[in-house]
Order: sequence, then C-alpha cells, then structure tokens
Amino acid sequence: MTFVDKLEKRFGHWAVPNVVLYVIIAQLVVYALVISQQISFITLPLIPKAVLGGEWWRLFSFLISPPNIAGGALSALFLAFFWYIFWMMSSALEQIWGAFRLNLYLLCGVIFTIAAAFMGQLISPAATIIIFPDFLYLSVFLAFAVNHPNVEFAIMLILPVKVKWLAWFAVAMTAFSFLGAPSWGHRMALIGPLINFFLFFRKDLSNSVESRQRRKAFAKEKVERDNAAFHTCAQCGATDKTHPERHFRYRTVDGAAVCICDACKVDSGTAL
Repeated sequence: MTFVDKLEKRFGHWAVPNVVLYVIIAQLVVYALVISQQISFITLPLIPKAVLGGEWWRLFSFLISPPNIAGGALSALFLAFFWYIFWMMSSALEQIWGAFRLNLYLLCGVIFTIAAAFMGQLISPAATIIIFPDFLYLSVFLAFAVNHPNVEFAIMLILPVKVKWLAWFAVAMTAFSFLGAPSWGHRMALIGPLINFFLFFRKDLSNSVESRQRRKAFAKEKVERDNAAFHTCAQCGATDKTHPERHFRYRTVDGAAVCICDACKVDSGTAL
C-alpha cells in the first residue's frame, strides 16, 4: 500500500467530487463581477508582497481568478470553451484516480505554488511576483496528457493534434519562460507549481525513459542482426554481405564445420 493509499483510506471521506466544477463556477461568478465592475481584477492574484502587507485573501482569491478578463462576446466564447476543456480533462482524471487523488493532486499544486511564490519573493526581494491560476490548468493538462496521450484536440477547430504533442509544447514554453524570467525569484515561482506533477508522475516518467531506452536498444540490436553476416569465409574473410555474388559452402575439416566461399579452396574435407 502506497502513502497515497494510506491517506485515502484515512481521509478519503473528505474528498470533494467534481471539485474543478466548483472552481469553474467560482471563476464564472468572479468574471461576472469583474466585467460588471463590482470588484477589481488586480485584487485577485497572489502577490506575496501584498499578502505580507495584510491582503491575506489573495492566498485564496487567486484560485478563482478567471483566466481572461477581456470583455466582449469573443472573450465569453473563449472562456466557455476553455472551461469546458478544463472540466472535461479534470473529469477524465477523476474517473481514473477517484475524487480523493484528484483533490490531493490539486491541493499539492496549490501548496507548492504558494510556497514557491513566497520563497521566490525571499530570493528576489526587489521583484514583484504575481501568481495567477495558470499552474492549475497546466498541471491538470499535463496529468491528462500522461494518461490520455493520443487524444486529439482540434487546433482552431481545424487541425487535429495529439495531446501529447501539445503537452511537449507546453513544457517547452514553460522552459522558455523559465530562461527568460527577470529574476531567480520569478524562476522559483514558475517551477514550484510543477513539483506536484513530478511527485505524482515520477514513476511514469521513469518508466517512460526506461521504456524508450529499451526500444532504442532493441532497435539497435535488430539493426546489428540485420546487418550481421550469415556466412563468413574462414579463409579470406568474405561474407554474404560484403560479397553477395559468391556462393558459400560448409565443409568438415578436421571434424569441424568450416565455411568456405567459392573463391577459396581447401585441400581436403567433406562437403556438408
């Protein structure tokens, strides 16, 4: 029994089914409040400096900050599609893991995100670190890609692309953002939210690397077998690969089977 199994056995009754659906509903409500100017969007994201200044609600409000606050019909359509995909991926994960493991996965992501944000602020005191719930979408997307790598998404509703390639693209963009970050504090805040993904999928990633290495070794052995000579002349060293025009025969010489090509001769022996 793994550590997660033990936690689920003890605390599984606390799990919230369809937890992502509640997050989406909260974001929808906040989005409506923002576009109606009931609240200001700048009061929502996690900013360690602001939290230390007394704005403690940012520890929670950043989770329900909508991914896009631009107004207009296109923005609303984009958000509807985005939330649908987000809910679909989280539901697929919940079917595989169960509610408790999905809750634990998301909770770990939240904890690591907050911890990394404050640690990044400590590393770079002059920097202003701002955290949106992007990590939530990325961690769910990567987990979905690991479990359903061959599911296809239609880019711009036209081009079908497997989710595993989109995941690699997301990883590449994250790496690019890491390299282009203005400070090490920002870099810490960027990689912190991904710790939960590596913790939950370390075995899958390790098995994937080992499987890829085995496939490469097998392919190499196959190439070596295909390129290996079946017949090698014991006298001149010619093979059926280097001299395909020759004929090879085996003779018994001093009780041993010896391969001889038709360009060479033996003094005595019995043909096999």
